[in-house]
Amino acid sequence: MPYDFNQQIIQEFRANRGRVGGPFEGARLLLLTTTGARSGVRHTVPLGYLHDEGGRMLVIASAGGAPHHPAWYHNLRANPHVTVETGVFTIEAEATVLEGEERERLFARAVEADSGWADYQAKSGRVLPVVALTPRSGSFPDQPEGDPPPRYEDRLNVMRVPATSDDHAAVMAAIRALLTRAPALAADVTPALAHTGGVPGVWVSTAGGSATVDGVTLYVHGGGFEHTQPALEPLMACRLSQATRRPAFKVDQRLAPAHPYPAALDDVVAVYRSLREQGVPADRIIMCGESSGGTLVLSALLALKQAGDPLPGAAVAISPLTDLTLSSRSLDSNDGRDVINRRVAEHVTAQYLAGARADQAPQSPLHGDLRGLPPLLLVAGTAEVLLDDTRRFAAAASAAGVDVTLDLYEGMPHAFHASVMAQDPPPIAMTFLRRLTDWIAETQATGRGDSSYSKLDS
Repeated sequence: MPYDFNQQIIQEFRANRGRVGGPFEGARLLLLTTTGARSGVRHTVPLGYLHDEGGRMLVIASAGGAPHHPAWYHNLRANPHVTVETGVFTIEAEATVLEGEERERLFARAVEADSGWADYQAKSGRVLPVVALTPRSGSFPDQPEGDPPPRYEDRLNVMRVPATSDDHAAVMAAIRALLTRAPALAADVTPALAHTGGVPGVWVSTAGGSATVDGVTLYVHGGGFEHTQPALEPLMACRLSQATRRPAFKVDQRLAPAHPYPAALDDVVAVYRSLREQGVPADRIIMCGESSGGTLVLSALLALKQAGDPLPGAAVAISPLTDLTLSSRSLDSNDGRDVINRRVAEHVTAQYLAGARADQAPQSPLHGDLRGLPPLLLVAGTAEVLLDDTRRFAAAASAAGVDVTLDLYEGMPHAFHASVMAQDPPPIAMTFLRRLTDWIAETQATGRGDSSYSKLDS
């Protein structure tokens, strides 16, 4: 990019906390500042990037397909200490030029996300260097006067819930029993509202009351975007109705591979809008989902925000997949400890995306603009392969100013909370239910759930 155009992008990026318009609107950009190899002068350039495991960011020295490496690449080879601006954070980082198998693997991943990288390499007649930027320390960038930066520690409340091997065994036994025989559903299944946007599902209520007065819990089931368990999911809706003290609607969203992205997301959004159209206040709606359902909840928040809809009062995502590029380190570090693995994640993302980009929102929630989202309760077990998907999203949302509570259950596997559906739930499942109940009550009582996109710039 020409220098003057670079400066225009840099100014817009800094003024809008990472957002730019024009040809790069929606692109994943960072600002990289290097020290001149000969001059010693600091130079800043805007670059596209990819996330990688361990919090690294990957940039490619394409120079738009030019035959020579760009100046910033020569600079960091001479001095690998660089500064990275993300729009929210300013990060001091160490630049490493990747080589061998690692370079080939990550360049192939970049090409899979955007074939333009392969075109640039072919045009340049050289092997394009792939550079990993590893954070060394971080701080918020300077903000305009009167607009203090958000404080990470004030936005993220982390609770580590202890558990024992006995708790783990009890959870697994309860889930196996559920798959053999589901308990009877002791709840009212009378529809609480006349319609749900043309999307099928099941109403479940344990407390009576009016949907338009007490609100609704919108429950999105998991199942890897392609499976459903009709005998069990109403039981989870029942538990959620108890915890949130309002009727719950279990969405029967369309499933992949017959209905890939964005079909399921469109269904969740349609149900939410139908609740609003029938008089349910936005701040009395709670969205809740587990596993792929948690992904859909977070995706729906971003889709609704982008469309200008008032957002729900709160959202709960349990064991969600938030980065569909599958870059989280725990996918490998927790392999063998969990009930699912990387191969499962690769299968479900391929089925769901069906060619859609894995590094873009709303389908991949971590890659979205998270500012203005309602209070979030994020839950994961520390033995999950998706543990870092939850932790990374919590960190990104809190850095964007979102009120986030992150509950981490020691040694628990993926979607351990499903054991709450058992006839006699194990103690750790009841702890989950109490935590959920208390968080909902606090969020609603304090008005923390009064959120809408229109208030972002007020």
